[in-house]
Amino acid sequence: MPRNILRCCAFLALVFLRPAVSQANDFEPIRSPLGVYAKVDIETAISAFSGSSTPTKSQLRADLRHLYAQLLSDPAAMGITVAEHWDNIQTAETEPDGYNWTYLDDAFAVANAFRKPVQLIITPGVDTPAWLFSKLKSCDGLFKAESVDQDCGKVTFTGFPQQQQRADTNTFPLPWNTTYQNAWHNFIWHLNERYRYNHAFTAIAVTGPVGASNEIILPNDANTTNPQPNGDSPNDMWAALIANSFPTTDKSYQHSDQVFIDAWQHAIDDAESIFSGVTLVVSPDSGSDLPNFSTTVTPHSDNILFTQDCAASISADPSSDLYRDLMPCEAKTEILSDFIRARGPNGKATRVGGMTASSPETLATGDIGVAGIKLLTSLLPPPIPRFRGGAELDHPVSSSTQGEGCPNPQGGCTGLTIEEGMFNVLRVFFNETPVAPFYDGTFGRASIQYLEVDFVDIQYAEGHPCPATTSPTLGNASLQDLLNRANRDLLAMAGWLTPPPPPTCADHRIWPW
Repeated sequence: MPRNILRCCAFLALVFLRPAVSQANDFEPIRSPLGVYAKVDIETAISAFSGSSTPTKSQLRADLRHLYAQLLSDPAAMGITVAEHWDNIQTAETEPDGYNWTYLDDAFAVANAFRKPVQLIITPGVDTPAWLFSKLKSCDGLFKAESVDQDCGKVTFTGFPQQQQRADTNTFPLPWNTTYQNAWHNFIWHLNERYRYNHAFTAIAVTGPVGASNEIILPNDANTTNPQPNGDSPNDMWAALIANSFPTTDKSYQHSDQVFIDAWQHAIDDAESIFSGVTLVVSPDSGSDLPNFSTTVTPHSDNILFTQDCAASISADPSSDLYRDLMPCEAKTEILSDFIRARGPNGKATRVGGMTASSPETLATGDIGVAGIKLLTSLLPPPIPRFRGGAELDHPVSSSTQGEGCPNPQGGCTGLTIEEGMFNVLRVFFNETPVAPFYDGTFGRASIQYLEVDFVDIQYAEGHPCPATTSPTLGNASLQDLLNRANRDLLAMAGWLTPPPPPTCADHRIWPW
């Protein structure tokens, strides 16, 4: 069937299938993300600013305010997602002198001026403040045949990619350490007190038992240098840390991911008890990236997601890497199952942070990821509450076109344009939804609600109204056109049928709206 006919049919089907997908409500008391959001990592943005090599704090604030305004004025941006490291906010233990809210205050001030919402991602883990790290005893001696206290609270890993890309230290607080948990609880309580009545405050990532992002990812044998400088593997280090912290109290923690599951349940309950009227977001990523101690896994009896979300690992060859992800996948789906059962005055959402054009597309894949997000947003039966679902590009497509936009994970997409790269990512994002045929995907009834795009891509879109190269498939559709269309389709799936802005390039012959 010709592409134009498919797109027309998909739009008509979308209108008639509206009752089957998530509905927006101007009067709902819980604020939730919807549409395209511009993502700003404050530390990354600051490092990218040109001008003075030693800018003052006031100069940085002015640059960030200008950036927020530029992004929020974009017709495709419904709001902004602002990320900041915990150690750059709470520089000392006591309030008020120990808290530096200025960058977040500025984000909320600009967003309120534009009447647009803000999502927050505050990362602890390796971005834990130095004053708190100084209170935690080191566990590193455990790997040097030294005596280590049972209540030690921090450990050093090297060669963890997320830490190398974005973190402030290579020291990890133990996710279950009570001193760490209590300090994080106190911090998010203060954060809520500051922004709870701000109408722009829409969503916040649930974090705490994390490494170098808001995702459920920790160093392990599959993603971190193995062996470590001490000669142990990352998984063996975790096993030793767990045994040291819980030598007799709970044998169920030995050679399992149960301690990480419990730490996440604690973080979810904490967030539900503190925040009110916003959407809480848990980011599982894929079904891997937790320590794996065994390929023999007995699923938790209350894990309602394991069979479908981990289908790929369950059915994999026992000698394959995917099969060895069985324990991490079960642990992550148990955490999500706990999230489903948690009760509180907030909305719920799941989000994947590493989406590329080579990410698994179909709901049948069974390795969480984008498909797992759609499973929670659309396919699970009542009484499971309806979730919001979102995804973020792993890298800006404008600066990593092959790595982000090529459907082949090994690359090799000769001549791939930035616009084609974004189109390929959007096919993964929208696949098996009512609008999927427009992106050459498979039509379905799944739903997803928001897309986070790095601020670098928004800036590129605004600066390039016409593509550098005419595409044989997209014609002169620009990156801005694609983002406008994606935002319009997300709103349409929520029941808001609005016309998209006009094409940015005058010669727009091939890619009809």
